[in-house]
Formats: sequence, structure tokens, C-alpha cells
Amino acid sequence: MAEFSDKPMTPPSEQYYGFFPGRYTTAYLESYVDEHIYAGQTIRDRIRFNSTVKSVVKIPDSNIADGAHWEITCSNDSNGNDNRTIQTSKLIDATGMTSQPHIPHLEGSHLFKGKTLHHKTFGQEQAWLLDDPSIQNICIIGGAKSAADVAYACAKSPLQRKIHWVIREDGNGPSAFFAAPAMTKRYRNSNEGFYNRFLASFLPNRFGNRWGWLKWLLQGTGLGRWYTKRLWDGFEEGLRGFHDYQREEGKEMGFANLEYDTPIFWQNDSSGVCNHPDFLTTIAKNVHVHRRNISHLSNDSITLQPRSRGSPKEDKPLTIPVDVLVYSTGWSAKTTLFPPHEAYSLGLPVPLHDANPEAQSYWQDLENAADPIILSQFPTLKHPPAYRKIEPRDIPFRLYKAIAPPADETHSIVFLGKMVVGNNFRTAEAQALWAVAYLDGRIHDLPTRAQMEKEVAETVAWDRRRYLNKGELGSWFYFDVVDYADALLEQLKLSSHRQKGFIGNLVEPCFAADLTSIGDEYKRKYCFPGNEHRSS
Repeated sequence: MAEFSDKPMTPPSEQYYGFFPGRYTTAYLESYVDEHIYAGQTIRDRIRFNSTVKSVVKIPDSNIADGAHWEITCSNDSNGNDNRTIQTSKLIDATGMTSQPHIPHLEGSHLFKGKTLHHKTFGQEQAWLLDDPSIQNICIIGGAKSAADVAYACAKSPLQRKIHWVIREDGNGPSAFFAAPAMTKRYRNSNEGFYNRFLASFLPNRFGNRWGWLKWLLQGTGLGRWYTKRLWDGFEEGLRGFHDYQREEGKEMGFANLEYDTPIFWQNDSSGVCNHPDFLTTIAKNVHVHRRNISHLSNDSITLQPRSRGSPKEDKPLTIPVDVLVYSTGWSAKTTLFPPHEAYSLGLPVPLHDANPEAQSYWQDLENAADPIILSQFPTLKHPPAYRKIEPRDIPFRLYKAIAPPADETHSIVFLGKMVVGNNFRTAEAQALWAVAYLDGRIHDLPTRAQMEKEVAETVAWDRRRYLNKGELGSWFYFDVVDYADALLEQLKLSSHRQKGFIGNLVEPCFAADLTSIGDEYKRKYCFPGNEHRSS
């Protein structure tokens, strides 16, 4: 599943239930950009490296049909000098959600003399970090899978050192880690067992219509919801049993602090896969896990606040020596490319204080009207579990299909990857094809702007109900990869990705190979009108 349809990946020899280290994906992408040649140039030839985009603005232009063009200012070298301006009538922003590291403000951070890094660069820096004998104390901040991967890598180092993993008490909590094996022998691993249309039917989402009858049966009827709850309850029980948070070998290290807060169905804690056979055991034996808020940093240490709901030994501040501090604290969703007013009009997150009050009132009315619609469609969402509500500081994404700004009625700009999903390869292909069709004016049944805005408001309202804190930005579709990609291709009226028969299309995993013919089908339908059977 970590590949594109037009270039199968050679399976790496280093695997665990089909999961493999990220360096193989890096090598795959490197070869991908070299092997794809268009008009005599590879994709690599077309990339301007060491160039930073500084700003993007829309400039009125009476010489083109749309009445305006986009002007991109970027640097021409790695030092940010020698600015260059590019003008275009169509713009694709593919910066995604993982371009800007989020580094939280910690009191006393200016005093800290140790080494700091974000997990974004851990792969590049881990060699010196893990091999330097002078580094005796490593502290990792964050609760998601990236923090777990860093903790595991540090714990596997042959050098003896103390590793501390800090997850703040007032956040969403630690991730839930799936087992790598699938629950049934039909699937090679848990990813395959999850990314198929049958299991997708047990998810209360609004994407696509192809299997609407099954979704209605499982989500819209009392019997279906009872059966769905039984399935998820069984999954929950199995997952907590798999982790064995109270295991003896982890008691002194605080392994129980890794127990996630809300049921896995709600995905309020993020998640990942235990992609090593000794993943949990290694962390339980070698990593000190703390569930506390951070008080401050000092010259060579970090001090944690007392825990509000902990054991007696956690009712006092704790100071930990630190040589290296790793921020596994995720990413900032806010753009730095567009001015705040432009970002807001394009449907991108900006701080609440930068929002246009009149426009914000309009959107609030739409979202308030959408909420009862969502609850009537998916009654399960009326009853979320108890969780720690975190008040949002930014407005959500407001993009039609998570791609297009409703306010851009000239169809001159799209955004790719502005969402969080469990598998980015499939959504990347579906989004790219949909975006090209949108920019080229080939989606003939697009709704009006008002209809788009209504759908966007319903998606935001759904996301908040479905994924709780994670859904506040309107971009968290973690479990919904299959239905979301299907919905995009469905709107393009494409079907070549469904060639396995009724049962196969329902229960077989959705592999990249399923999309192999989708580009040719698109060209026959839209590039050669009236000649759908022509081969390319």
C-alpha cells in the first residue's frame, strides 16, 4: 500500500507483516521521480530544489479570462537570497500537512543548552544521536506514533542511556497502536484488513454513494448500530489486551501511562502500527513514560508538573536531566504562504482573531444547521465518550472535497494533502486526478458555490462529531481513506478501480494496483470525448 499505481514497489527483504523501514519508501520515491519522463524531462528535472516559497498573492490581470493570476515569490538559493517571481493562471498547493514542524513554547527554552530537534529530522540525525557516547539522557515530547518510533530507535541503541518519554496530561493522550497481523487470515496485515470497503461500511462517514445501502443498514438502523458497536467493542477489547498496559515488565518504567484515553473508534488519540515484533516490549523495558504537563526547561534538564490524577509518587514536581530533547509534537496546519485575509478566503486555517467576523458568523450558522443533519444520519455520534475538550484556536479548513476553495469561482487554485488519513498514497492519486479535472473544467456536475459551502459546513460538523478534538480542524479523515478516495473517483464517473466483482470489490484490500487503469480511463472519457474505448 506504500506505492503508486504506475510503479509497483519491489517488496523489501526487511519486512514485518508487510511493514518496512521508511528508508525503502524514500528510495522508492527517489527512483519514481527519475523514471517518470514527460516531454524529455524527468520529474526531478522539473523540481527547483533549495528554493523557498516566500509568498503567494492573487494579482488582478485583465489580460486573462479569469481576470487575475497568481504570483509566487521564491528564493533561488538555499540561503533565501536572489528572489524570483513566477506567475501562473492555475496553482496547485501540494504542501500538505507535514511541511511546518510544530514546536510548542516551553518556559525556559532559551536557557536550555542541550541539543534539540524535531522528529522531522530524526531520520537524518539519528546516527550521531544514537552513536554518541556523551549523550546519556534523551527526552522525547509528544504522544503520537512519531514519538513512539523515536523512543523505540533510542531504546534499541547498544549504548546504555536513560530515555524519558513525556506525554502531556492535558492533551489528547497517547496513541493507540494497532497490532501488525490482521485479525483474519484473509489479509496479510492489519492495514489490509482495515482498508477494504466491507470494513469501511462500519464507519459513520459521508463519503461516496456506491455502498449507500450497506452504510444505511449499519449506521441508520438500530440493529445495524448494535452489530457495529459489537464489532468495535470486540476490536477495542482485543487491542487493549494486546497492549497489556499493566504488564509486570513495564511497571517501574510507567508503561501503563501509554494507555490511550478514548476508545479507538473515535480516533481522538491518533494511532499507528506496532511495526516491530518487539516494539511494545522494548519500550516497556527501556523507556520511562511520564503522563505529566511540562513546567519548564533549564540549562540541562526538564521539570514536569505534579500529576493531577496519578500515584502518590507523582504528586510532586519531577526534574529530569536532558542532553537531547526531541520534539515529536506534530505539525502546524497554518499556512505561511498566503496573507491571513487571503488564507481565510481560500478556506485555510487562520487564528480565530484573524477571521472576518461577518464571514465567520455566516459559517457558524451553516455549521450549526449542519450539526442536526449529521446526528440524524449517524445517531452513534450523539453519544461520544468522556474526553478532555480542547478549545480550538484556529478556524477549520473549509475546502470542497478537502481540495477546492468554494470562494474561488474561477477554479484557479487547489490544495492537495490538506488532510490526515491513514494511508496517503491512495488519497494522493485520487486527489491529483480530481484536482486536474477541476482545474481543467472537466467536472461537469459541480454544485454552486452555496451548495459547496453547505457541503463543507456539513463535513466540518461531521468531523467534529466523528473525531472529537482531532476533528476540530475539519481535516481529520483518519479511518476514511477508502470511502474518501472512492467518492472523488465517483464524482469523476470513473470505475476501472472496481474490477474484482461484487464480492471482491467489497472485501478485498484496496491496493495501488486497483488504480492502474484509472489514468487511461480518465483520458478516454475526458481527453477523447465520444471515444471511450480508445486505448492510450
